[in-house]
Amino acid sequence: MREVVSQRVQKEMYDQALEQRLDTLLPELMKREGTSMWIVMNREYNEDPVYLSLVPRMCRYARRLSTLVFYLNGEGKVQRYCIGNDRDFDGMYEVVTWDPMTQNRMDILRDTIEKLNPVSIALDYSLTNQFADGLTKALYDDFAAHMTPEIMSKVCSAERIVTAWLETRNRTELVRYRAINEIAKSIIEEGFSSRVITPGVTTTTDVEWFFMDATAALGLECWFTPTCDVQRRGCPGGRIRDEIIMPGDIIHCDYGLKYLGLCTDTQRIAYVPREGETEIPEYLQKAYEKTLRFMDIVAEQCVEGVTGNQVLLRSMEQAEKEGLKAHLYTHPIGVHGHAAGPTIGLYYRPGLPVPGTGDYPLYHNTCYALELNTKVILPEWDNEELWVMREETVAFTTDHRLDYLMSEPRTFKMVR
Repeated sequence: MREVVSQRVQKEMYDQALEQRLDTLLPELMKREGTSMWIVMNREYNEDPVYLSLVPRMCRYARRLSTLVFYLNGEGKVQRYCIGNDRDFDGMYEVVTWDPMTQNRMDILRDTIEKLNPVSIALDYSLTNQFADGLTKALYDDFAAHMTPEIMSKVCSAERIVTAWLETRNRTELVRYRAINEIAKSIIEEGFSSRVITPGVTTTTDVEWFFMDATAALGLECWFTPTCDVQRRGCPGGRIRDEIIMPGDIIHCDYGLKYLGLCTDTQRIAYVPREGETEIPEYLQKAYEKTLRFMDIVAEQCVEGVTGNQVLLRSMEQAEKEGLKAHLYTHPIGVHGHAAGPTIGLYYRPGLPVPGTGDYPLYHNTCYALELNTKVILPEWDNEELWVMREETVAFTTDHRLDYLMSEPRTFKMVR
């Protein structure tokens, strides 16, 4: 069932979760990361990647120069300020007013910093993390020109707090995330059904357009262009796109939508039955179970504090011990589709550690697109290789386990 609430209700739900995050989650994260003050500065139509995740739903973009200040005070609470912009903020921030005819916003920002006297000042710049690199050079130069030497001596990268804020979900969001994934599931299931696919007529491109149209009909968006492809006997080594879907094909899709500020990312495969077939061939189910086993292996390696590279290497080592020909390329997901947090392998670097983001540790209450495959030789296909691909949006809340946010099929599906 697909049901999307009205824009007004979406606004209320989004802002409720945001206020919870700002009131309770942000203080915990700033304390954990040792962040005394965090400043986010950006300009209209050139928004910092983290900015829209910090402001209410009706703030669709920065206005002129928008500056947010977060200060962790001695009571463990975060004081929140917005310099000179009170539009659509719904009381979530204390607005520091300015007179555009007589005052410069950077001067007001300097005075605010001096009044609060933070130990450190985190700004959004980073060589290795694009989510924490939203501060432009021009704004940084303007900031530096208006600050005192003492203030500049406290400046540091906000990479850790940006990542922590973007990747961590609270309880409200985790519950909501399941409902969002169920919407994605219903669209995929319809796309992989006889309501959409007529073998010998429907193309993989037709299915892709179905995913886009079904998403748009709900007033939602795909955060990437969906794909659909086929594997078939007699076409070794190929995932074929823009092809007519035929009986006996293995079809595969990659689809993700965005709703209430959270992204999904799902890959599914299904079998297109030949005439008279009513059950999945046993050899396909056995091949599928190898990928299911590899998913369990990855979950077993997930422990808080372990890095993405450690999960990758340990998972690959165990897969090799069990005779699986496995490939792991899992990424964080949430506010963004390819999101901030630990990278667990890359598609184009099979089995190799990822410098930078791969060395970031796992924390509880973070979410991932568990993306992987196993390759299986099929004697029934003249010993050709089948890629059994899966991708699931999961939550890491408990060590050695990943919670599937979409009900997980344990059997190879058939187009019906």
